[in-house]
Amino acid sequence: DLPAKEQWKIWDYIWKKSDTFEVMLLASYWAASRPFAEAFAHHKIMLAWLARVDNWAHSDELSSHYVKFLEHAPEKLLPVFRKWNRSAKPWFKRQSMVGLLYYARSRKRTPPAKLILDFVERHMNDDHYYVQKGVGWTLRECGNVYPGPTLQYLRKNAGRIPPAAWTAATEKLSPAVKKSLTALRVQFRSMNVAEY
Repeated sequence: DLPAKEQWKIWDYIWKKSDTFEVMLLASYWAASRPFAEAFAHHKIMLAWLARVDNWAHSDELSSHYVKFLEHAPEKLLPVFRKWNRSAKPWFKRQSMVGLLYYARSRKRTPPAKLILDFVERHMNDDHYYVQKGVGWTLRECGNVYPGPTLQYLRKNAGRIPPAAWTAATEKLSPAVKKSLTALRVQFRSMNVAEY
């Protein structure tokens, strides 16, 4: 029965203080149940939640919110994503990529392909497994919106995309395209173009 303003304070406290995985998720589920205008009015609270993320599930849960904020107000959110993309923290780096497109086919508006691929490129050789998965996941989703530029990027970089990223990036491609890219990858690796 508390006013929404007070409920936001409580759920913010829960996300920031709970040591229980599922309890933290409840804060996100509650935020998702609110009208979008209300959630966006509190987007700064939710952006701060990223600081507590230490696993892919919480990260992706926040991506489901952040992508909507970005879609609604790119002029406000893109500077935040750019800052995250330059962070030394792995979960910030992952969020800067995955949050751009989180399930791209559900988006009405997406960032340009060049911006997405630039964000990916910055972390191509990151040694954190979930950053690599974020690279691959973002390439896969970018391909759903911008198939031409994404395929060109995959062909050009087939020899240097890390294994975890490669698996995620190519998992939804047609067998024929995947086969041709894999052949390129083998060729580049045999020429020592990429080092793992």
